[in-house]
Amino acid sequence: GALTHGDRRATETRDLSRFNFDNKYGRNALEIVMKSIVNLDSPLVSAPKDYLGDFFKDLGSGDEKVKKLETKKFLTPGYSVSGHVEIYTISVERGMSWEEATKIWAEQMGTDDGFYLSMQIRNNKKTAILVKEVNCKKRLFMMFRPNTGKQLKLENYIDLKKKYKKVASGEAETHWLEQYKSSADTCTHAYWRGNCKKVSLGMVCEIGLRCRTYHVLCGSVLSVWTKVEGVLASVSGTNVKMQIVRLKTEDGQRIVGLIIPQNCVSPLMNILSTSDQSQQLALQQQQMWQQLHPQSMSHMCNT
Repeated sequence: GALTHGDRRATETRDLSRFNFDNKYGRNALEIVMKSIVNLDSPLVSAPKDYLGDFFKDLGSGDEKVKKLETKKFLTPGYSVSGHVEIYTISVERGMSWEEATKIWAEQMGTDDGFYLSMQIRNNKKTAILVKEVNCKKRLFMMFRPNTGKQLKLENYIDLKKKYKKVASGEAETHWLEQYKSSADTCTHAYWRGNCKKVSLGMVCEIGLRCRTYHVLCGSVLSVWTKVEGVLASVSGTNVKMQIVRLKTEDGQRIVGLIIPQNCVSPLMNILSTSDQSQQLALQQQQMWQQLHPQSMSHMCNT
């Protein structure tokens, strides 16, 4: 109803079976929308004036290196050893080293491909990027950054020349290495401005970091759902929206779970640890009772 008539309540009184989006018009419309999103074509309808349009900039490329740093396991209420939850500490690396950048640069053939430095100087620093032309007809370039690697958003040649100047690899190397090393633990705000408001308030800021740490809750999550909600609600400054993620580590392990905000990890672990100790004690008592009354257990199984 919302798609065909502009009113989601239209489905209550109208039959939509005659509307079919799986045709040449629907596919053409979808292609137009997707091309405008990835900046291959100009959008038919302009974005709002207050929309920055850089939602791809901090997204990464999907080529991130995922490592499992730590695993903590807790028994869940009402379960035996088989019922548990885990909190994985995950490290995600999405940057591009100088060695990786020079390998890509060596394979490039276009006259405008190569390293560029920003015209603008911020905090006595310049931005170093690597570009590669991917659409000769429309002059669109793929960009690589030291802190976020390959960018999904393509840049046209006119905008590229407005903001950047092509330089030799030797001139770009210092700037590339400086941002690559700094982005391991310094956010974009602190790097370009010299300070970050969130960091100065004792909070964590991960904007522009090439190394990010996530805490993912997996396992019998529903059994501790109310505990998770309680922690998220009690910690001030927490985004209460729960996000489910699917990860694959470098060693091939697949992890599906719930992202726990950094400031909620410690209180949640305290609650889960208390619950785990209670479950462990109950399990030990049950095992002792079974050892003392083996005949009773045998009778129960036969029954």
